[in-house]
Amino acid sequence: MKWLSLVFILFSSVIFAGEELEVELSSGNTISIDKYPSDGDVLFLYLPSERGFGKGHVPTMQQLAFDGYDVWVADLHSSYMIPKYRSSIDRFNIDDLLELISFAKNKSFKKIFFLTSGRGAQLALKLAYQWQLKNPESNLLRGHILQSPHLIDGEPSLGKIANYVEIVNHSNLPIYMLLPQFGTKYFRGEEIAKQLEKGGSSVFIHRLKNVHGGFHMRDVKDLTKADIKAKDNLSDTYIQAARLINTVSFSRPVLSSHEIQKASKIVFSEPILNPYQGKQNIKLKLKAFDGKPIDVNEYKDRVVLLNFWASWCKPCVEEIPSLMRLQQQFNQNDFKIITINVGESREQIIEFMKKVKLDLPIMLDTEGQAVKDWGVYAYPSNFVLDKNGVIRYAYRGALEWDSQSIINTIKTLL
Repeated sequence: MKWLSLVFILFSSVIFAGEELEVELSSGNTISIDKYPSDGDVLFLYLPSERGFGKGHVPTMQQLAFDGYDVWVADLHSSYMIPKYRSSIDRFNIDDLLELISFAKNKSFKKIFFLTSGRGAQLALKLAYQWQLKNPESNLLRGHILQSPHLIDGEPSLGKIANYVEIVNHSNLPIYMLLPQFGTKYFRGEEIAKQLEKGGSSVFIHRLKNVHGGFHMRDVKDLTKADIKAKDNLSDTYIQAARLINTVSFSRPVLSSHEIQKASKIVFSEPILNPYQGKQNIKLKLKAFDGKPIDVNEYKDRVVLLNFWASWCKPCVEEIPSLMRLQQQFNQNDFKIITINVGESREQIIEFMKKVKLDLPIMLDTEGQAVKDWGVYAYPSNFVLDKNGVIRYAYRGALEWDSQSIINTIKTLL
């Protein structure tokens, strides 16, 4: 029984705790590995996200080792002494990591599965592609298990379709994606899969209902009951994913004529409302918090601020007081703020409003359709419409909405 194995792990920390492994490479660099051994021939190579690993992965790795699967947790940020930030993934040495795979091969592993999340998916795909180019007859690499993979190139403008990093077009190995409901990738699963399938990858989508993004990285004390259940089952999920991946055959990768190792350019927005250049006349008709339908076209005689948010999104929560203060600066017959909650139930919002005062209209985008229609890839995202319903400004991220510069911009539309 699963609980017996967990008890055994707790009382066998000497056997199942991560063992330190220092892999010295021909480049002179050394990669630090936390090794969870089982003496099997299948290896899960756990690569970091741009934020590293957090503190919550250890029990899952221990359980995998107990179940007969070796795990190597590659602490690349510490190995290269690189801070944890968005583009840190692009600074790791691909040639070093290729040598690490060769090192694993020489340890008699027959199958390797990459395991990672966030922007770590880009690193895993690049590494797999380069290995296959240099080892065209090798079947060592079997596939990827990706949690909320971030594969977007830079930051897409609101209202426009995102561009994906070049490597997705050359991904041929099978991929198993885990998408927590309370995360920005949940409603983008089919879109991400479609991109990955261009290179020949078979993609399996596993949606985790009522689970928060990053649950696998956090301590149990910071998790909800649904998060804890998903985390307790995570080792089994990984094993089932590996078994499913093993049933899929795959062709060789599609060769690229582009430089896929180049880091994506990250563009940071200035803290001002940006002129909007995306599509217009986007439909927005959803049920309100009270159950009545709201159609944004009903407000064409007013300036409207549309705010996409979720209660699990910290920046969204932090900007709520300034949104309410902004509304107080104007007559609601002239200016109206309408919020769109993404993916949460009425009950969840009620529970949230017991802790945070939100006295603004709420539309419920429970299925994520408005997110797709409006080209929203991150929360919060905001759109300012003039009195004719034309989208004039947009902003991705949180703002102090009652700042004088924002107030002045809105006044120009009245």
